[in-house]
Amino acid sequence: MALGYALAHDGHFDAAREVYARLRAVHAGEPGEHIFVHQLGMVERLAGNHRAALRLFTEERVLIESLPEAERPFKRAVSGYEVGVNLLALGDVAAARAVLADALADAGSADDPMTLGCVHRALGDLAAREGELDATRREYDLAGAAFLKAGDERAAAEVQARLRT
Repeated sequence: MALGYALAHDGHFDAAREVYARLRAVHAGEPGEHIFVHQLGMVERLAGNHRAALRLFTEERVLIESLPEAERPFKRAVSGYEVGVNLLALGDVAAARAVLADALADAGSADDPMTLGCVHRALGDLAAREGELDATRREYDLAGAAFLKAGDERAAAEVQARLRT
């Protein structure tokens, strides 16, 4: 997992795809298969292949819905964040807003501050794109607070830097 993540973030997308495809094949049909589909979607997002990423996150969602209900909110929130970010990158602001609203509700149900921070950051990016300055500040402030609650000072500082730009 860590190797694929490092490869993807260093721009070695083909190698990252290979790592996650192998992991998916090993875990096919298991409850955790969705994790590797998610990571493949993340690779495609980082590579700028937003439509391919969306196809993978759609596939991930089907796998998540087969899990026990108690496990779904967190997993849907993380997946929904990725879907929203990809939709925003493709310029589909209305769909991104709707998906991120659902992800926010799921992240709240899961009581996961890191995911809440990510979703609020994406909502802040969306508001900034639309020129909604008050909403941008509110969402980035909420993201920063959530990241601090999660213990991620770097992410909190990064979101505060977005406020200054």
